[in-house]
Amino acid sequence: MNSILTEWVALDTNQFIFALRQDPAYPACEVLLFDQLHKLNIYMPLQVLIELQRNLTSDEMRGIFLALNRAKAIRWDYVPASLEAIARWRSQGAKKGDAVIVAHLEAASIKYLVSENRHFLKEVANLPFQVLSSVDIVQILQ
Repeated sequence: MNSILTEWVALDTNQFIFALRQDPAYPACEVLLFDQLHKLNIYMPLQVLIELQRNLTSDEMRGIFLALNRAKAIRWDYVPASLEAIARWRSQGAKKGDAVIVAHLEAASIKYLVSENRHFLKEVANLPFQVLSSVDIVQILQ
């Protein structure tokens, strides 16, 4: 059994936005959120929730919560990321919002982040998790 089926998985903000808005450049985001989420344990860090609330309408936020209800399990993390960890990841090249997400995932020992932002791989070395695209994870889950 692939560990992605038993580990906690985080979805980057873009996964939700591309899926809800049916972005034609990222059809796998929609498949992941609406057809495959029931196979995953989803970790939802505070930073992603904040970013979603900044970028989505109230109707779109309802869509997020409905989709998340389909997850095998969901773990909400409302604790702000450590300022020291954020500073450390920023010093290693992560942008501010990305550093916050990395700090959250590191503290929670999350092994997978699903993101279309491939800069996570380029900007920062030695990430404590593997970055997968929606295409990658949909292929693994099928």
